[in-house]
Amino acid sequence: GAYDPMVPDAECLKVVTEILDTLDIGQYVIKVNHRRLLDGMFEACGVPADQFRTTCSTVDKLDKSPWEEVRAEMINEKGVTPDAADRIGEYVRLNGGTELVEQLLKDEKLSKTKAAVEGLEGIKTLLEYCVLFGIKNKVIFDLSLARGL
Repeated sequence: GAYDPMVPDAECLKVVTEILDTLDIGQYVIKVNHRRLLDGMFEACGVPADQFRTTCSTVDKLDKSPWEEVRAEMINEKGVTPDAADRIGEYVRLNGGTELVEQLLKDEKLSKTKAAVEGLEGIKTLLEYCVLFGIKNKVIFDLSLARGL
């Protein structure tokens, strides 16, 4: 079917929160990000387009490995320049809500990159639906999330 942007995504998050609440697993948070934002972030940081996916797979390791190891893999195995890796590092350690989206929309590098702006606008819309669905406190925008977007 045809839906407004991010409505199905927000509905899926609402269903997941209902299931987890019913299971009574305790406190939890659902991390979200946007593929277009990641692509735009890599572009703004100077990563060549043909290295986006391999760089993304390295960033995905941040939940298990410290930044220093992830940075080293980007540089030594993926061919990302040290400068680009450092710029990526400034972003991927950020998480928050709509206030972070607003901050990033004003970011000098990201605001000039079409893909990043599109991704940020999508995340902003998603987070607004999360407020409407009453799940704002269970969803966090996390720039290190690189799979399961």
